[in-house]
Amino acid sequence: MLKSLMAIWPAADWKPVQPFPFAAARGAFAGMTSSEGRIVIRYYQRPDRSLVATAEFGPLSEGAPGLVHGGAILTALDEALGAAAWLVGRRCMTARLTTEFRKGTPLGAELLVVTRVVASRRRLIDLTGELTGPDGTVYAAAHGRFMELEEAQLKRIFGRSVPSKSPEKS
Repeated sequence: MLKSLMAIWPAADWKPVQPFPFAAARGAFAGMTSSEGRIVIRYYQRPDRSLVATAEFGPLSEGAPGLVHGGAILTALDEALGAAAWLVGRRCMTARLTTEFRKGTPLGAELLVVTRVVASRRRLIDLTGELTGPDGTVYAAAHGRFMELEEAQLKRIFGRSVPSKSPEKS
């Protein structure tokens, strides 16, 4: 049922984006190249400059029979919130992530993660996100606080300098 409705995503005016500056900034657990049957995430920027992502949960993301494991849901929300921060030029990592699971997420579902930057001060950026179905069902919601990393931290973590990604101008 979900797959037949997925033609609504991505919308025609969504632009595919890669918010992370290089492959080493991404983990091997989830992402656009995940072929292990876990989670595949594709990022898009909407005309209002916000980031959305489609998240497809494969067979290796199963928790309870027929449902996505909570850790896989957390991973999708964490990656999408972090991607939204990187897209606006904040080179950061998760400092805190809280999640509210609202409904069992069906295995094999391709869902939408909608993100919002809600606050930004000094090195902290707060974001919210929701994992939703094509019918508007909210399966999970998250609030994340991300810490912008200093150049020395970026180099230590990624093994090299990380290019600064300025938000694109229209």
